[in-house]
Amino acid sequence: MLWSHLEFFLATARHGTLSAAAKELDVNHTTVARRILALEKELQVKLFKRKNTGYILSEHGISLLEEVRQIEEMVNQTKSKFISTPENIVGKLSIARTTDSNKFNLLLKKFQDAFPNIELSSYVGTSESQIKSYEADISILTTRYPPQDMVAKKIGTTEMHIYGSKEYLKGKNINDIESLDWLSFRNDSVRPNTFDLIRRSVKNPNIKFASDSYIEILGLALEGCGVAFLADLDMEGKNNMKMIAPQKHFQEVHIWLVFHPDLVNNLRVQAFKNFFVEQAHLVGFK
Repeated sequence: MLWSHLEFFLATARHGTLSAAAKELDVNHTTVARRILALEKELQVKLFKRKNTGYILSEHGISLLEEVRQIEEMVNQTKSKFISTPENIVGKLSIARTTDSNKFNLLLKKFQDAFPNIELSSYVGTSESQIKSYEADISILTTRYPPQDMVAKKIGTTEMHIYGSKEYLKGKNINDIESLDWLSFRNDSVRPNTFDLIRRSVKNPNIKFASDSYIEILGLALEGCGVAFLADLDMEGKNNMKMIAPQKHFQEVHIWLVFHPDLVNNLRVQAFKNFFVEQAHLVGFK
């Protein structure tokens, strides 16, 4: 029996609703529901009565709650003996991300300074499948909806606008965006499907290049190969790039910190998550 399952049970018992338990645990409510079902399947009993108003403990749930509260107290006492300062948190931590924004690089530097005994490695991925195959401890994704089978914490929001290099746009009529060369993502990108965004903006777009790699599309746009929907976050400091029709063509996306449910109690993962959530606004995330 996993302690993490019991933590989900405790949170649901305390609050009586999946949404409130999810808020405490920094996960989606669907994750809470899955973990409760998994625990009930393992124990072969119903722990809650599902009502329209929320979750009410069953007789089996009441009995389990008494036992689990004792375990929780022991776990907290043990943690307090060994975890007191950042210097006590040691080991390796791998980070996969879909952006090379200077803001993230600054946060990574701050984290390394604050937790000197964590060996940090970072990988800039290009698609969700590549990030998952890397098996990182934590992924930072820019997308509208995070993977449902993972724990996700939103740390910021950005927008995607149409960008092109000033050199490429020189002499072109930017009011006639249908005449421009477009760079697009395929469906398995971690970003929104930008082909759909393009089709909402342009009736008959000239798709010059399609890829599942955001980094590749970004690079091509920077080199003047066409225009693309790109995240404002990644355009900061790119003085050679121009935003087109910002009030008319855009898509809001969120920046998510994502990790596997089995790592909920991992000290390095929790230290990284808490640090990023607390520090994100200090470097300009909104």
